[in-house]
Amino acid sequence: MLQRPSIDNRRPAVTILSIALLGLALSACVSAEERQYRDANTCQSFGAPYGSRAYTNCMLEQQARRDNARRESLERTRLTQEIARDAQVMADRARWDRCRRDPDRRECRR
Repeated sequence: MLQRPSIDNRRPAVTILSIALLGLALSACVSAEERQYRDANTCQSFGAPYGSRAYTNCMLEQQARRDNARRESLERTRLTQEIARDAQVMADRARWDRCRRDPDRRECRR
């Protein structure tokens, strides 16, 4: 008979999710002022003087670059979660099939 999966069966998915969330949290540890200071230094190092049109465009490009990186990171996290969830479903189905064929297996006795 099929039983609910135990916590041990969900451990890989939880581990992957935890790592992804930790990475996301650590990437957000820079304050807005620090980001603006970095962007300003980057734009000035490109030769764009403060207040010029080139400086403004450079700052907008820096923000767009950062937004794109954040979006890509979230998409990778979503894909990782989806892969982990699909792998868990497949493992549960395989276990269910094994237990259906041979209910005396050790993994089926819970």
